[in-house]
Amino acid sequence: MDITQAVILTVIVILTIFLLVIGFQAFFVLKDLRKTLTRMNKLVEDTDNIVEQVKKPVESAGNLFAAVATGAGIAHLIKRIQHLKDKNERPRPQS
Repeated sequence: MDITQAVILTVIVILTIFLLVIGFQAFFVLKDLRKTLTRMNKLVEDTDNIVEQVKKPVESAGNLFAAVATGAGIAHLIKRIQHLKDKNERPRPQS
């Protein structure tokens, strides 16, 4: 075996070892990425559940305020109608 073949064989062996090491590193990086994405997904789901739990009372409070405002409007309307009735029922001065 001459020197050129020995150098080529050595380079091939070294490159093969480097590619194996890089392959294992890529495997571990992808494995860690999968764990991280699983945790992030769980975090997002938990956050979504918390937001839903907070959203329900806020919507209920909003509905309550809307009902109170509607009730106040109806009470004001009834008061105006009563005022107009009282105004029409008063005896008119005769001229």
